[in-house]
Amino acid sequence: MLNRMLKFGVLWMVGAALAVPLTAPVQAATVQQAMAAEAPPSPAVPAAPATSVAAEAIAVAGPEQKTVVRRAKPAPRVVREPQVYLFRGLANVFSLGMDDMSKELRAQGVPNEVLNHANWPRIAAEITAKYKADPKGTRPIILVGHSLGANAVLVMSQQLVRNGVPVDLVVTFDPTTSGPITPGVRRYLNLYQSNNGWSSALVVPPGTGKRVVNSDVRKRSDIKAQLSHFDIDKNRVLHQQVVSEIVRLTGGKPKPQSRHPKMQPKTGTM
Repeated sequence: MLNRMLKFGVLWMVGAALAVPLTAPVQAATVQQAMAAEAPPSPAVPAAPATSVAAEAIAVAGPEQKTVVRRAKPAPRVVREPQVYLFRGLANVFSLGMDDMSKELRAQGVPNEVLNHANWPRIAAEITAKYKADPKGTRPIILVGHSLGANAVLVMSQQLVRNGVPVDLVVTFDPTTSGPITPGVRRYLNLYQSNNGWSSALVVPPGTGKRVVNSDVRKRSDIKAQLSHFDIDKNRVLHQQVVSEIVRLTGGKPKPQSRHPKMQPKTGTM
């Protein structure tokens, strides 16, 4: 009996000694789980934005790396070809002032063409074709005429506008008609003499505003000579006014005009 009790006591002590290292880790793990459960949750750390990576890459690259800047190519320059036409009156002999003005315009660098008033339908068709092919390169469009030539440019400008072609300037020297005035024309300059029995002012429709300028040379202080219907197109002062306006409209700068013997004002009829 005593031996059994001794054996039982020895076995119990050996079992207890063997059980200690097995229960200690379990108890430690249990304690850590309990502390983790009682501790407040730690705040989440936000992920680094993608841009920071690019910023770091730039910082690492160093100042020696240059930024390449691509500049836009300039727009191609539009080559303009002004359309300037001057029309004579009856029989092609009573409006030689148009020829003198043509020479003055060429001296100022403005290409132009002088024609008889009966040629206006053909020229209107040519201008329309050029404008349809190159709207930006065929401006400005300028029409000048004397007597029946003045009547022609009034009708011609109306036809061009009907064709969808804008007209920038119409200059009339003593037209024998009072119109028509067309809304699609940017500006009219009518140089006429109210007391010569041939011409009158253009009729200005309501709402036209300042697009139509009627200039009665009889009332102008800068016109010294007595003019008639047959020489108003040759007056030097009027030529200077018209040439300067055309040169500015075509993008040039008017130059001083030399005095030409054919430009002297004449009196009487031809």
